[in-house]
Amino acid sequence: MISNWSNLVARRDLVRELTLAELRSQSQETRLGWLFWLVDPLIMMLIYWGVVVGIFGRGEQYTPYPVFILCAMLPWKHFTGSVNASAKILRGRDALIKAIPFPTIVLPLTIVLAGFSNFLFGTIVLLGTAVAFDRPLGMSLLQIPVLMFLQLAVVCGISLGVACFGALVRDLSGFLGHLTRIGFYLSPVLYGVDMVQDRFLQGPLGKLPFAEWIPTLYMLNPFAILFTGYRDAVFYGRMLEPYYWAVLTVEAALLLFGGWRLYQYFDRRVIKFL
Repeated sequence: MISNWSNLVARRDLVRELTLAELRSQSQETRLGWLFWLVDPLIMMLIYWGVVVGIFGRGEQYTPYPVFILCAMLPWKHFTGSVNASAKILRGRDALIKAIPFPTIVLPLTIVLAGFSNFLFGTIVLLGTAVAFDRPLGMSLLQIPVLMFLQLAVVCGISLGVACFGALVRDLSGFLGHLTRIGFYLSPVLYGVDMVQDRFLQGPLGKLPFAEWIPTLYMLNPFAILFTGYRDAVFYGRMLEPYYWAVLTVEAALLLFGGWRLYQYFDRRVIKFL
């Protein structure tokens, strides 16, 4: 069955059931069940807080660091978890794909939606941590649902493309671990975008050719804008600049459309490689 919009809408019940099945499978793997989705981001935050602040003595300008790091770690975890799982999903469900006619695009979509559900639980931890550290929560929180929608579009578009190439290239999932690790350090997860600007505009790296353009190019990374948006909403209590909203919206639309079209192109071809 072709993975087009009409077939996807007609099989929306399948998307829901597979997403719930994925969530049930994840919760059954731990004794805490769904409570682990709350504990996991809390443990993750404590580890990075201890390493960056406790051991290396960094992050003073981002106090309270737990709120700062959670604003980036939660969407980044959604991205890496979805992409890594999508790279293996079609080969892992090859028997089902060959046995039953259905739009295979629902498989990577359910991975993304299940990961987004975990992200929502992590958001509860983020807001609770922000309250505990007395952050200025207010009207700036209204931009969070829009950021979530754009994040979902970005992750979905990339995951659809990765799902196709994961079926064509067996070793892709192994390389993705290294690529996402590089992306982790190139994205402002442990630090803020202001540090990038300081290094290339005022610091010793400012003498490099075209150094003044590097911060601008750096902010073309959709995750740099996403992390900045969440931090503006929760950590700083302000609104994200309109320019960044425009760039992120365009990037999210292009990634989603590109991933969708790429999956449709490889849809039936992928089965031959399974």
